[in-house]
Amino acid sequence: MRFTIVPWLKTTYPVDNYVWTQDVAPSDTSAKCQKLCADNVAVFWHKDMWPSSSPDLNPLDFAVWGTLERETNWTSHPNVDSLKATIVKEWNNLSEKFIIIFYIKLRKG
Repeated sequence: MRFTIVPWLKTTYPVDNYVWTQDVAPSDTSAKCQKLCADNVAVFWHKDMWPSSSPDLNPLDFAVWGTLERETNWTSHPNVDSLKATIVKEWNNLSEKFIIIFYIKLRKG
């Protein structure tokens, strides 16, 4: 993180107009990781501030995966390869407009 994410954040958001959050994975909640984030990102939400399951704040889990699940469940799959192929197909069918609209709604709250 120190050598990849932090430099990217500083380049992408030079005026520190972002909030950094993480999930509750053990690697993210470790004291070392929490200190690294607190010391190096503009605004950091400590692990206790981030809900473990929040559809309003976790777009990948709730918008993208929810859409993929709905689309891939229209038919049954005879094997894992069939399911994987359908997931890839539906992923590729996600429109840029879908993602943009979802993020606009997310930001508006």
